[in-house]
Amino acid sequence: MGRGTASSTAAAESGDAATKAAGLALAVTCGAQFMVIIDDTVVAMALPTIRTTLDFDRASLAWVIDAYMLLFGGFLVLGGRCADLFGRRRVFLTGLGIFTAASLACGLANSPEMLIVSRGAQGFGAALLSPAALSILITVFTEAKERRKALGIWGGLTGISGVSGVLLGGVITDLVDWRWVFFINIPVGALLFALALKPALADREDGAPGKRPATDGMGAVLITGGLLLFVYTVISTNHRPWGSAATIAGLIGSVLLLVAFVIREQRAPEPLIRLGIFASRQISAANVIMLLAASGLYGIFFFLTQYMQNLLGWSPLRAGVSWAPFGITMAVFSGIAIQLLPRLGSRILCLIGLASATTGLGLLLNAPLKASYAADILPTLLLCAAGYGLAMVPLVVAAVSGVPKADSGAASGVLNTGQQIGGAVGLAVLATLASTRLDDEIAAGAAMPGALLTSFHTVFLVGTVLTGIAALLSLVLPALRTEFDPETTSGV
Repeated sequence: MGRGTASSTAAAESGDAATKAAGLALAVTCGAQFMVIIDDTVVAMALPTIRTTLDFDRASLAWVIDAYMLLFGGFLVLGGRCADLFGRRRVFLTGLGIFTAASLACGLANSPEMLIVSRGAQGFGAALLSPAALSILITVFTEAKERRKALGIWGGLTGISGVSGVLLGGVITDLVDWRWVFFINIPVGALLFALALKPALADREDGAPGKRPATDGMGAVLITGGLLLFVYTVISTNHRPWGSAATIAGLIGSVLLLVAFVIREQRAPEPLIRLGIFASRQISAANVIMLLAASGLYGIFFFLTQYMQNLLGWSPLRAGVSWAPFGITMAVFSGIAIQLLPRLGSRILCLIGLASATTGLGLLLNAPLKASYAADILPTLLLCAAGYGLAMVPLVVAAVSGVPKADSGAASGVLNTGQQIGGAVGLAVLATLASTRLDDEIAAGAAMPGALLTSFHTVFLVGTVLTGIAALLSLVLPALRTEFDPETTSGV
């Protein structure tokens, strides 16, 4: 009897320990992901203040966002491989340490160059941190039901973190100081680091020992280098013509690096991206659609925020709060998309969603010098949020459906990478177009407010066209009618 009681007590204590370890893993990994995704958007409300303080020109200001997104997207798949190669918690702690230290450097930046380099370091840290965090979460929650709940919390936090970043950035910039947009990561990062060191988390870090897979660091360097060179070359056309030797050399160099990446991936024993997955028309189409949609979304987000502050004279706080309906609406319609997917299919949902976003962006073509939030901006936010909410779920499903189970995480990782890189490249192109159009208008004798509005209209038009093309390409997608399974889209 005593022995049975002791066994029951030990089992209960073991169960409590497992529950605590699972709770700790959920808190640490979701906290880290929330911080990483927030930094995609938190800086947006501070950009006009940063531009004045550090003397950025209008085109290079986009690098404050681009540097983060490019390094994040370029090394994201490699980060997942490193977690397998060196251990999940070890890579998590390394990424968290780099991200936190880079946040300190961003807050202390006293020049555009220092801030851009530090933002790139943040992006690299995030690329190590994010996939390692998700890998830990998947490993800890082994039961299908509990894993699904954990991934649901993870996905929900990811969905609301973008708009939370906008709100937080507005509050901090307006009421404290823009540097605290970055400094706030330091205590959060330190807390997460301390929690991740606890033995309860380490006990479940890795499974049975075995041969760890190789990793393709050269592939990550080639693709990131090619994209960085391309974006740098595009942004530099603000100061030199497209036909200049430097511009042509930069474009050729970026193409050569990307071609070298493709050749490398075809020959590498453990490629960063298995190019064979793109033989599927639906997977290729889903990734191209995501690339175009992200280009329009991130570009318009950047310039609509600039429009609010630089032209309408809104404070960072007011501009940040104005984006709240966007986040709420997108979360609601993402949930609706999950429910409608088995009935309507991916093609119809994606077409309706991107058509809605295109319509919303098109409304900005009539944005006036003195805008009303309710009449001129809110309709755009609601239509775009509803549209992107409806489109994202079917895009993810199309990107991973038909892929072997072993490659589904990689396929999802490619889609996430395309979202980051598409946003970065799209923003770079739009920033250059806006700056060139502004200079042309001023040279023609236009007053600054009118010239600035014309430059905004130019990028709003291009963003609308990009999203419209994405909507038309959704007709290529198959009519997949399936339950949305977060486990197959986890990116690990």
